[in-house]
Amino acid sequence: MKNQKYSSKSLLTDALIHLDKRRNNALTAVREQLHGMSVCLIDEHNKKAAKLYAIFAKYISKAYNMGYKEETAALISLFSNFDRPVNQALLTDIGILPFYDSLKTAHFAFEEVNTQKSEQKTEQISESEAATTILTESIPAMIDIMAMVQLNNQHDPGTYGEIHNQLVTFINEINTAARARKTRKHNNVPEVKKEKI
Repeated sequence: MKNQKYSSKSLLTDALIHLDKRRNNALTAVREQLHGMSVCLIDEHNKKAAKLYAIFAKYISKAYNMGYKEETAALISLFSNFDRPVNQALLTDIGILPFYDSLKTAHFAFEEVNTQKSEQKTEQISESEAATTILTESIPAMIDIMAMVQLNNQHDPGTYGEIHNQLVTFINEINTAARARKTRKHNNVPEVKKEKI
């Protein structure tokens, strides 16, 4: 069955976590330098850095608490603003353009792997079978397993009693959830009014 091969954890997940940490480190480096220069006592630097820091804070103030998508969107907005010639000149004047460029490089490396992971997930989903198909094939095997455990429990309750009780509890929970889902679906179906002819 295709679904048995499907795993929700991609092999790219660890790489993505690592690249996100690198991106966050680069982001922190730019933020700390901009903030430090914006409060320094050198007027030539603090005014230029303060302008850039205000832009940075506007887009990235909550980036560290955002998910991947939100952080990516915030960074794209920051890049479109910092890539303007006037801001590129300011970044160059205060000497942090290389740090900004390293942030962009780290971001694009993250995005490349993130795109690969999304494509991989889409491919896995499109190749997997419908759950109802698997369920139909699995029910006879599950019934056989339950019968075997039940029979063994009758002969040796000390060994099989706990697993038997766990399986019974599990089956009851599944049945309760299925009945609740069926009831919700039934209650959410709008009534169709018949027109008089």
